[in-house]
Amino acid sequence: MPTKIQDFMKTTPSHPAFSKAQNQAPHCWQRYNEYVMCLRTTEGDEDKCKHMKQLAFSICPDDWTEKWEEERPAGLFAGIQWPIVDRPFLAHKKGGH
Repeated sequence: MPTKIQDFMKTTPSHPAFSKAQNQAPHCWQRYNEYVMCLRTTEGDEDKCKHMKQLAFSICPDDWTEKWEEERPAGLFAGIQWPIVDRPFLAHKKGGH
């Protein structure tokens, strides 16, 4: 049983780019986008991205991740997009009118 609790209690390891910063918001943003990129490259396989999700959700405030989880399906998330949503206003960039 201690192993399961220890696995659950793990947090995000330090990242060289953010190691001296007291403000961990950029680290949170990076980890969350790495998680979304994992989803994108694995076509949404949550199981394969479980570790990346744990890293992001352990360093980011809950209200941020909740907001981003709501924004992503609506196509409003400012970071990496998954799922890729249809955005008619970008049709001209894809060869549309």
